[in-house]
Amino acid sequence: MSLRLRIYIAFAVVALLPTLPVTWVVRDLLDRSFSVALSPSFQSGLEAGAEASRGWLRAERRDFQRDVAALWATRTAPAPGGGLELLRVDANGRETVIAGEWSDERCEALASAARALAPAGSAAPGGPLYPADTGREYLDAALPLGDPVTGWLLASRPLPAGLPAAFGQVVAARQLQAGLQLERERLRRGFLRPFLLVYGLVLLLSLLLAAMMGRRFSRRVIALADGARRVGAGDWDARVPAAGRDEIARLGVAFNEMAAGLAAQQQRLADLQRLAAWREMARSLAHEIKNPLTPISLMVQEMRDRYPGGDADYAAFLAESGRIVEEEIESLRRLSREFSAFAKTPDMQREIADLGALLTDLVRLYGGSAAVELELDPALAPFLFDPEQLRRVFSNLFENALGAMAELPPETRRLRVAARVEGGRARVDVTDSGPGVPEALRARIFEPHFSSKAGGMGLGLALVRSVCTLHGGDARLEPSETGAHFVVELPIAKEDA
Repeated sequence: MSLRLRIYIAFAVVALLPTLPVTWVVRDLLDRSFSVALSPSFQSGLEAGAEASRGWLRAERRDFQRDVAALWATRTAPAPGGGLELLRVDANGRETVIAGEWSDERCEALASAARALAPAGSAAPGGPLYPADTGREYLDAALPLGDPVTGWLLASRPLPAGLPAAFGQVVAARQLQAGLQLERERLRRGFLRPFLLVYGLVLLLSLLLAAMMGRRFSRRVIALADGARRVGAGDWDARVPAAGRDEIARLGVAFNEMAAGLAAQQQRLADLQRLAAWREMARSLAHEIKNPLTPISLMVQEMRDRYPGGDADYAAFLAESGRIVEEEIESLRRLSREFSAFAKTPDMQREIADLGALLTDLVRLYGGSAAVELELDPALAPFLFDPEQLRRVFSNLFENALGAMAELPPETRRLRVAARVEGGRARVDVTDSGPGVPEALRARIFEPHFSSKAGGMGLGLALVRSVCTLHGGDARLEPSETGAHFVVELPIAKEDA
């Protein structure tokens, strides 16, 4: 199963896990809400309130009807404060206020209802008339006058304040309860469906986010895997993108540092292998060169001793030939010694020493042939190294620099030496103002027996890199616009590992 698919599944599971409990909680809340509205106690309370309201209305209606019946018996206006508002309306439509204050709308509505019940000229009914559609705020009655009806005496009593509204609210609540009872399942589905729809959208967004994060995460992990595969195959230049500040980015940085370190170690290993091969060859050459030198020298001496003399020209020729042979023998002996010294691995004698003081002594020694500038970092404290071997290293670099500047005018010869602490290592830059190293020769400059100088044996820079490598450091040639720029790096240690 791929990492991306695992991320999708993990996000889906995390998004779906709360579904069942949340759905159960929502359903339980709905049921609790319905149970409160549909509980028997609530229902009985509504019914009791409705019945109380109806009883109150019935009592008010009975009192009103009693007062209206008394008024019907006398056909006269009641005494003030009787609670009735009366209006006398004659047959020809003329209005006369008997008691109370009436609005035009109520007068017209009640008169229209009375005329509908007992039109003018009809037989007078045997009692008051009670219109049904004159509003809920009042109890109304119409008392026909005359036989036949020639007018009406209209009576109205307002109901107690808030009673109609309270009764209407109780009736509406009862109707709502009945509706909830009938539509319970449909309402539950109506609540659950939007919830599930919203949750489905959240799940979809979670999966989209998982897809985006999974693609980005897996792409970076795949890049790391490809980089590791390339390094395993021997591609030491393999690098991976390391943008960002998260753990993957830090892993990418660590991988790139590891690959760079492996590349440097591989290069040092290759250099050491080549150096070992050259040392073996130098050892063989030194042995092969040294062996015949003594017999040759003895033979030349014997030729000189056996010559009896008598021929001045031949004696001069013999002396000159012997001198030339002796010089070449000495040259071969010197070459044999150089090969022997190169073939021998330096015997490291490490001690806590001051690199700045060593460079100061060498600059003072070589400063007579060129203007030498020395720059020392105050943070460069004494550390563990072999002073004698490093003296040979910097002597070789200084001699090479002075030799490269030998053809220049004295005033243009510049040698700059800078030593500083960088990244926990001591770094020494040696820069001259000479013609520099041609681009074609840069790759081979540290190879043994390779030299760009006439008469050079090509062992100096090979020895420089060999000593630096044995110290755990490195020596390299840096690009430079003018002259040659050599860099020596050494680890700063206080005790031998």
